[in-house]
Parts: sequence; C-alpha cells; structure tokens
Amino acid sequence: MYPYELFWGIDLYSIFLLAGVLAAFLVFRICADRRKMTARLQNFILFDGFLSVVAGYLGAVLAQAVFDYWKTGVFRLDKDTGATFLGGLIAGTAVFFVVYFGAGAVFFKKHENAHLRQFPDLLSIGGGCIAVAHALGRIGCFFAGCCYGKPTDSVFGIHLVGMDHKTIPVQLMESAFLFLLFGVIMFFNMKKERFLFGMPVYMVSYGIWRYFAEFLRDDDRGEFFIKIFTPSQFTSILLVAGGVALFLILYNKYYGRKKVEA
Repeated sequence: MYPYELFWGIDLYSIFLLAGVLAAFLVFRICADRRKMTARLQNFILFDGFLSVVAGYLGAVLAQAVFDYWKTGVFRLDKDTGATFLGGLIAGTAVFFVVYFGAGAVFFKKHENAHLRQFPDLLSIGGGCIAVAHALGRIGCFFAGCCYGKPTDSVFGIHLVGMDHKTIPVQLMESAFLFLLFGVIMFFNMKKERFLFGMPVYMVSYGIWRYFAEFLRDDDRGEFFIKIFTPSQFTSILLVAGGVALFLILYNKYYGRKKVEA
C-alpha cells in the first residue's frame, strides 16, 4: 500500500478512482456501439453517467456520516468522514434514473423514445461498467489502506501503514472477484445474442460476495439498528433481492413472451 501524496494533492487512491470512471465510460462506448445505440443516445447516457458519479460520491460520504451518527450520536460531514460504496451506488443509481427517464422523455420525444426501447440494453451494459469501475476502485482502497481485513499470520497477509500486524487483503480479494465478474458479464454482452441480464448478475453476485466479505473486514463500518447485520450486509440483502426481482422482470418481459409466441 502507498497512502501518500504523489503530486498536487493527488494520491494513488484518487488515480484508481478516476481510472475506474474512465474504464466504465470506455466499456460503455464499446458495448453501446455493438448494440447499435445512436450517438445522440450515447452522449445523453454519458452525461447522465457523469451526474450519477458526482451524486454517487456525495451519497457515499453522506451514507457513511449517517452510519457514524447511529454509532456515535455525532453527525460529521467533512473531508475526514469517509465513504461507503453501497451508499454511493444507491444515490448514483437514483440520480441516473431520474435524469434518464425525466430528461429523456423530453429529449427523445421526437426520436421515438429511443431511451426507453434500449433501456434493457443499457442495464446489461451498466452491470459491466459498474463492475470494472468497482474493481479498480478497490485497488485504490488497497493503496489508501482503508477497507482492510482482520489480523492474520498468513503468508498472504499484508502490512498496512500504522499497524504492527498483517491483515487479510480483502481489498485485493474483492478486486479480483469484481474483475472476474466483469469478465463474465462482458463475455455475454459481447455475444451476438441480445443479453439483458448484466445488471442483475452484478447485483446478485456482488451482494452475496459483500455479505460474506463483511466477516473478513476489520475496519470501522458503522453500526446498524438491526444489530445482527452491518450496514453493508443489510444493503447487500436489498441488492440481492433487487437483482432477483429485476432478473424476473426482464426474463418475463423479453424471454417469457417469446416462449408464449412460439
């Protein structure tokens, strides 16, 4: 790990976060071209994506502040508050959908509502985009020394700055899992057949992973009013439930209908 400033107040954590955002935009362009999305729709989605990234960062910090408040009774929102990914995912997703369907209804009114017709494709592409951005972001967490694991004597343990013991490299384990998940989603997204389940695959897979990964974490992640869960475990349950519901909706709408017609 290397939690030090490189230049102009920039560290490796910031660099990998930016790399994640850029990788997500690049993946979107590649997949959107393959799905034959118009340039107008692609540019609209990229702009919406930028807004959701900003909202996601703010939401991640706010969620951490709320979790800290439940634990300490003090609400603090400053540069030292920290951030939680799942809070950012929820906030960023909410803003993306509001802009996509709200502004999109006006922007594509004279273009046969192209944003609605290709929304299922966008969802599937989005699963891969989030996975690769998340994977690179976790490498940033490793360099920053946050989101660390429990103490260990294993040869695979890592020393963090300021600690006198080795920890489980949860950040790198999660990054490897997310890169693998990204590869699976991209494999199906790049096939000739129209694949619509990229987002449900990400939501269910990451939700399950994150729930159990919490048992390996040792950093302070705040407390939840349901004591048997950490905040992230409870959010992971919602993520899995939402992913299953989305899968069933997409399957029944686009694949169940084909079986009935056949």
